[in-house]
Amino acid sequence: MLSSILLLLAVEYTAVLLSVLADLVAGIRKSLGEGGKCSSWGLRRTVDKLARYYVTLFAMTAIDGMIVAASLLLGDDAPMKPFPVLTTFGAVALALIELKSILETTDEKQNLLRTLEALLRMKGGKGAI
Repeated sequence: MLSSILLLLAVEYTAVLLSVLADLVAGIRKSLGEGGKCSSWGLRRTVDKLARYYVTLFAMTAIDGMIVAASLLLGDDAPMKPFPVLTTFGAVALALIELKSILETTDEKQNLLRTLEALLRMKGGKGAI
């Protein structure tokens, strides 16, 4: 029972890592395709994002660990089967966020920047974003 839970957690953490790496590769390809360059700032953002994702996932795993431990101690009297529910939902949510990021087009991001610049001009802001 415990080994299957640990295997599931390993798969979930790996899935989040692979989705962030896929987003990194997609970002680098878009940047190079537009004649841009790969900067350390962009790479640092990816590392920061991965760290935030793993801290969040670890917090969910800690809560799940307490729930799983309690359900294992209670045995048949436990109200639910031992399963890392929060971690599973968290990993799926983070992977879906990364998938959306990969599917976003550069045109959408450019439209957003133009909209923000127009809003700043309307509010009397100076300069471009």
